Amino acid sequence: MKKNYFLTILSLLFCFAIQAQVNYPGNGNSGFGDVFGSTGSLDINDDGTTITFTLNRGAGTFNDAIVIYIDSKTGGFGNTSTFDDTGDDLRKAISGFDGTNRAQVDFPAGFTADYAIAINVNGIQFGGLWELEATGSHTFIQSVNVSPNNNTSSATYTFDADFSEIGTTALNNFKFVATYLNQGNAFRSDEAIGDGIAGGNPGNPSAITFTGDRSYPNTWTGTTDTDWATATNWTEGVPTSTHNVYIPMVTNQPTAAGAVTINKGILESGASLITNSTFAGTMTYRTNVNDMNWHLLSSPVEGEGYNTAWVDDNLIDNTTDSGTNVGIATYINTTDSDGDWTYVTDGASGTFNTAQGYSIKRDAIGSDIAFAGTIKVDGASPTITANDIGGANENRWTLIGNPFPSYINVSDLLGLAANATALEDSREAIYVWDNNKAGGAGYSAITTGFIHPGQGFFVNSNVASTSLAINQDMLEHQSGITFYKNNTTSINLTLSQDKKISSTEINYLADKTTGLDPRFDIGTFNGVASSFSIYTHLISDDKGVNFMKQALPIDFENQIIPIGIKADSGLEITFTAEALNLPSGIKVFLEDRETNTFTRLDEANSEYKVTLNNALDGIGRFYMHAKSSALSTSTTNLDNVSFYTTNKSTLRVTGLSQGRSNIKLFTILGKQVLNTNFNSNGVHDVALPQLSTGVYIVQLESEKGKLNKKIVLE
Repeated sequence: MKKNYFLTILSLLFCFAIQAQVNYPGNGNSGFGDVFGSTGSLDINDDGTTITFTLNRGAGTFNDAIVIYIDSKTGGFGNTSTFDDTGDDLRKAISGFDGTNRAQVDFPAGFTADYAIAINVNGIQFGGLWELEATGSHTFIQSVNVSPNNNTSSATYTFDADFSEIGTTALNNFKFVATYLNQGNAFRSDEAIGDGIAGGNPGNPSAITFTGDRSYPNTWTGTTDTDWATATNWTEGVPTSTHNVYIPMVTNQPTAAGAVTINKGILESGASLITNSTFAGTMTYRTNVNDMNWHLLSSPVEGEGYNTAWVDDNLIDNTTDSGTNVGIATYINTTDSDGDWTYVTDGASGTFNTAQGYSIKRDAIGSDIAFAGTIKVDGASPTITANDIGGANENRWTLIGNPFPSYINVSDLLGLAANATALEDSREAIYVWDNNKAGGAGYSAITTGFIHPGQGFFVNSNVASTSLAINQDMLEHQSGITFYKNNTTSINLTLSQDKKISSTEINYLADKTTGLDPRFDIGTFNGVASSFSIYTHLISDDKGVNFMKQALPIDFENQIIPIGIKADSGLEITFTAEALNLPSGIKVFLEDRETNTFTRLDEANSEYKVTLNNALDGIGRFYMHAKSSALSTSTTNLDNVSFYTTNKSTLRVTGLSQGRSNIKLFTILGKQVLNTNFNSNGVHDVALPQLSTGVYIVQLESEKGKLNKKIVLE
């Protein structure tokens, strides 16, 4: 038993002794006796603030100077040809110039040196960090705390520098090369870290050319393919359990088929990582939010928390007074029809929930928002809810988000049968907040494309509580933005007032109907209040849903589309239209049934302006026609009239022209239970008597004719 305890303790001590780091061996040369070129190496690690370098000495004694050139930001130098700082021996080593002879260094293609670390423990016994200057004195930053600094035969030497001191942060990578030379006369050795330096000391004068550099952390290149386990896809080979890694946005993004263990890693904004097995190690995903607007976000890793430090580090909008709101909010749908936001307060702490969406705002720019945690390696099933279905406070919206550091295929997400059932038929889409939408920020409905890592979005639940499945097989890599050519026959109708703009889209597709076509007829986002909008209603079986997109069959001449608007009284509003791929001869007309006018909108610079005498919030006044001939008020008919119940005691009639109308209601056996007259203005609500559930016949008679339709009272 004692032996077992001893082995356990020994194992724990061994584990704690292992340092997470990336190891960079020398180039195999030993011109100055193998200080680091053949059997020596350099280890690099960081704690998020300070970079620690460890030089593992080879067989030779450390008598001369090592210079590490660092590329950490834009700008810099492609070679040392102009450096002429000879202020001391380490400055001579950096310049590769002793005042007479030059030992020039040409850096690899794409490498521009910004800083240099130079160390000597024999004579000068000092190490420092300098910012490079083309001519004159290099700018001294600070000592790098080399230890030991007076022993040429130590097995290891450590030194350090902060990320900020080399012009970068722990959320970025940097490149470097290292060379070894006599600091007094710049006589250069063939020992190096980096590619391209042949055996045989170049000496002085001389010139060496690096053909390859090194990167910290171990950086994904995707040179060969998308396989995590392929060595040539990484700058320093396949990562080990001690490695820190960096994944930028490149053409080939990594997929890890097997189990992975690393120390920690960083994913650049836009980059993606797909894992098909276990993945151990903390990953930080950088989300680029380079403005001070509100954004819908979701943590693409699990376990990230927020507190005062996280708020400060990520420049989240906050105040100095304890107890006030900061720019992190969640959406709740249980209060009323347009929901409410609940804000995190200053000084509060918590954890970002997996697959939950948050509205986040910054009060400064200059860095990404960083989410650090573990990679989710299985599917997600966020709960989505609907409140007060059928009631005055009905709200079906839930704010969720992408919990993965990879892209969700929207078509796959919406195409899953279980998800189609979970979402309300008239809003089978994801709704994203678009700060760059024409006319000002607003919500856009998406049914194709991809959901970015860290993206939050709204969905509309079909029932009081269910879940939306986000499965691993829906995840993909994306390396950039694809521009698609639109071949769909469509009409985009736009409403504007001063600087406000809203639009609605009608698409003509061969296999669609005038009724509801889920995922093609997309309702407006009504989870927050809006004072200005334009939308359409269904031509057939209208249930009062406002649509931002509607799909119709290719039957232009026989369709009249109800156009709804929400706008205040006393304002001049303007209608314009963009028609794409319409057949030759088909024209677009807007009908105003209050002014009894038809205006053609598909011609260049055409528009319809009208000043509203009353506030509008619904359909009934405006209709759109796609016709081959001009229209007049005599051509309108009752084909566009719809009936539906808004509750047990109200029947709504839509699509009527102005004028006197009569409605009668009959049971299925022919008994009349309602007879009422009214003046129509597009939409009219009829009070129903107390009736039993069942099928009834509605008979409408107006100046345009007579219409019979069935309704079901439930």
